[in-house]
Amino acid sequence: MDSIPRFIAAAATGFAVAASGCALTPSAGPAQPQPAPTEYPQQDAPVVVENVPEQPLQSDRARAQYHILAGELAAGRGEPQMAAREFLAALQTVDDTELAQRAAALALAARDETLSLAAAQRWLELEPESADPREIIAGLSLRRGDLTTTLEQARALVRGHPGGIADGFLHVAQVLTQVGQDRADGALSVIQQLVAEWPETAGAHHALGVVALHFQRTDLAEAAVLKAQSLEPDSRDHALLLVGVWVQQGRIAEADARVAELAGPGTDAVDLRMSYAKLLLKNGQREAARRQLELALQLDGKRTDARYALGVLAFDDGNHETAIRYLQPLLDGPRAEDAALQLGRIAEAQQRYADALEYYARIAHGPAALDAATRRAHVLARMGRLDDARQLMQQLRDSFPQLAVQFYLAEGEMLINTGHNQAALELYSNALTTDGDNVDLLYGRSLAYERLRELELAEHDLRRILEQQPQDARTLNALGYMLVVHTDRLEEAQDLIARAIRLEPDDAAIIDSMGWLQYKLGRPREALAWLKKAYAQLPDPEVAAHLGEVLWVLDEREQARSVWETALRNHPDHPVLLETMRRLAP
Repeated sequence: MDSIPRFIAAAATGFAVAASGCALTPSAGPAQPQPAPTEYPQQDAPVVVENVPEQPLQSDRARAQYHILAGELAAGRGEPQMAAREFLAALQTVDDTELAQRAAALALAARDETLSLAAAQRWLELEPESADPREIIAGLSLRRGDLTTTLEQARALVRGHPGGIADGFLHVAQVLTQVGQDRADGALSVIQQLVAEWPETAGAHHALGVVALHFQRTDLAEAAVLKAQSLEPDSRDHALLLVGVWVQQGRIAEADARVAELAGPGTDAVDLRMSYAKLLLKNGQREAARRQLELALQLDGKRTDARYALGVLAFDDGNHETAIRYLQPLLDGPRAEDAALQLGRIAEAQQRYADALEYYARIAHGPAALDAATRRAHVLARMGRLDDARQLMQQLRDSFPQLAVQFYLAEGEMLINTGHNQAALELYSNALTTDGDNVDLLYGRSLAYERLRELELAEHDLRRILEQQPQDARTLNALGYMLVVHTDRLEEAQDLIARAIRLEPDDAAIIDSMGWLQYKLGRPREALAWLKKAYAQLPDPEVAAHLGEVLWVLDEREQARSVWETALRNHPDHPVLLETMRRLAP
């Protein structure tokens, strides 16, 4: 396949698969388009773009120049929606492909679907052979439930791909997997209809497998990949995709065996095992992933990515000495700063704060530098040097004003973690005076309110976020979890958490919330399944506290103690973990 499209991120070849979920039996024939959901009414009328008042200019060219200038000024002010509107107004009287492309990019940046669709349609009129505007139109139409337009554009992408029909199908799979789970049926309907038009093309069935797997329809994905293999028995790509299906289905032994076959002499065995390890980690199969990383390191002792990943896994599991053994040799190589960051985190967990500061001081460049600076502030706070820590965070904001929100959030987290909840509240409120609708700052302030037991105010901030972003799974989960922990509004909490998990079925924090809700509802066995899944993906101290408590009440007390003690090695001061252990196992 050729280069990755500019407007749609690449996804879904080989091991690029989603996590496991429900199954769907393959249909006997091509699915029919689904009706448009009521929240995205399908409109037959053309999109009308609101223009600024007509200017007393003498020619179309003069009017276009006026709108272009106004658009440039709006773009310079950081107003992408206004800029896109002005450029689109200019495009009513001039034919300028580059201007149409800019209008589409700005409209997408502004998250204005109607404007984005209008700009992409104008772009396509001017450049009918371009795939980029078709991607935008197909993706937005799918989100709106307009499957007829989606199918039309997808068909054109398949036919017009310079790499041929098979690559065109993979291109379409990329587009169809950019929507949420709530558009799964529509995406599958489109790809199945396309497959029916090219039934003897193996790449078509492969693409169906990719889309089905992304939307967790593993039975349909498996059937599609097996069909692709019957048409192209020697294809490595089909074999790898089938491995991805098996992993989602939990058939790890079969997946391991197939990867071992594919990693024979004369192959890129190390790269294959590294890719397979990433897939296993994505699906919560930590031990299986560890085995693959160890095999990769045995094959090539210089694979720093394998060594680094093993070190991080060991740290996450609380095996500090093993983590140090893997990470220490990396301090003199190309991943020195990444290794120093992880070694600093280990030193923090072991309360060796001076060593942690030393490791973080080694990181002066690259993406880890700002993270290290933030962690230095956290260490200073834990050492009781709160003024120094806050001064460092202010210096970071002054040096990198474009990242000010990020540093406000980091400082707020630092203050909450060290028990300075009132100071965190004041910090977030101050930041919100200049950015009052920032959802991340509102979310952070809600946590401070919750710690101060100002639950009504915490709920108010979370609901403000949901007014702006009603499908924000993080916020739905946070509000639901708060209701579980602090109130008896469990029915309302269940609705919120269920909505969150439909949006993000593989999010470990949401899975933990569902498990804790089940426990509060008096269903410890149901809770145990959810919490084990959450802990396998995220061995977080709060998840460990929840899992240990459920194991304890189910009389599996040795296992409960083991979970708690493992978490305690990494997080000796975690309040929820300590409270749970004191209450149940003093």
